[in-house]
Amino acid sequence: MNQDISISSVVTASVCPLRYYLDQRDGRSPSSKYEVCKQVSYHTGDRLDGEEIWNELRAISPDMDKSHRAYLDSCLQNCRRSGTFRDFSETDLAVRSRRYGIFGVVDKIHDGEPAFSIIRAVSAPVAGVYSGDRLRVFGYMLCLQEMTGREIASGCVEYIPDGICRTCIPQPIDKRRFFRALDEARKIKKGEIPRKPVSPPCESCPDADRCTPKGKRLSDLF
Repeated sequence: MNQDISISSVVTASVCPLRYYLDQRDGRSPSSKYEVCKQVSYHTGDRLDGEEIWNELRAISPDMDKSHRAYLDSCLQNCRRSGTFRDFSETDLAVRSRRYGIFGVVDKIHDGEPAFSIIRAVSAPVAGVYSGDRLRVFGYMLCLQEMTGREIASGCVEYIPDGICRTCIPQPIDKRRFFRALDEARKIKKGEIPRKPVSPPCESCPDADRCTPKGKRLSDLF
């Protein structure tokens, strides 16, 4: 059995091991908003033509609801206003670290530093980047360093809904959290049932109903 763990799974396990456990059993598809943000990002640095991007999205995801056109237009407006996105040389690059047993897909590769960008379909924090995104950046850094043989110091996080791109340099605390979460994810993948964390983000978790449905105890799921 392949025990390699996706970088996105490591991030999920860092937030809540139970959420990773449920995702591993039931799976999760990328959201339509994320698909919109990816396509917008791939047009930054070029002419941001809403009609062209929308036609591409409908070709990629024929079932995409028409209501997402308004979301697309909002993203485009903010990205046009910003104009801070870097040129890129490659997109959707599959990466892997055999040393650490992790893999993923880097959204955009750049020349120089920051070496890459990841695309997020959420609003940016007031300052910096979210803790989960710092873990994502570190995971991709490990993979790219092993694949290229050169030191990677930083990555970018593109918060497309706000048109904001921020450089991320993971700190030691982020790296420690990444390896702890990786160890937790490996245990779960091997069959261990995780415990609920001390302070789980239940109120904002999309899996809250699956984790503790009405009329059932958590132990009923296992």
